[in-house]
Amino acid sequence: MKISCLYAAITLVTVALSGCTASSTKAQPNASVPTDASMPADTSVPRDDFELRGSWLYLGPGDVVHTLDISNTSIVYTGVDGADWSSTWAIKDYDNGLQHFQLVFKSGTGSYLPTGQSLSGAYDITGTLTVQLADGLGSYPALQSVGSCTVGASERIPNCGLYMKRN
Repeated sequence: MKISCLYAAITLVTVALSGCTASSTKAQPNASVPTDASMPADTSVPRDDFELRGSWLYLGPGDVVHTLDISNTSIVYTGVDGADWSSTWAIKDYDNGLQHFQLVFKSGTGSYLPTGQSLSGAYDITGTLTVQLADGLGSYPALQSVGSCTVGASERIPNCGLYMKRN
């Protein structure tokens, strides 16, 4: 009797563990997370806020002094010191990890900056904010000379701006 109970117990354990092979204990991908970059993002997962959110003051080089007011959905450029212009851009996409964003023009008044219908930007937020823009949504500009917007002694990088966070 003891042997038959032991045999039954071993059989039950063997049957119970037979479904626990190495391949079945491997983590399964989350069905709600797209595995192909061409698939739309899962909107049920909350997205991190855009790390540039807030108000920023343009430091240069050149151009007219302005502010940036950034939310998760838009960027508003506004001239300061008597400059009567502004432009509003919808944020099409952003990636905090890659430090990229894409903008689509919405509206503008006066002789506003920047110009174009769509822009791609790369940025670095070490110390001051360095932003470099490129026309279109096809590719991001290569971020150069973080914190200076110049190459070498004096060659200015086109469409580059330095900003400091306003309180």
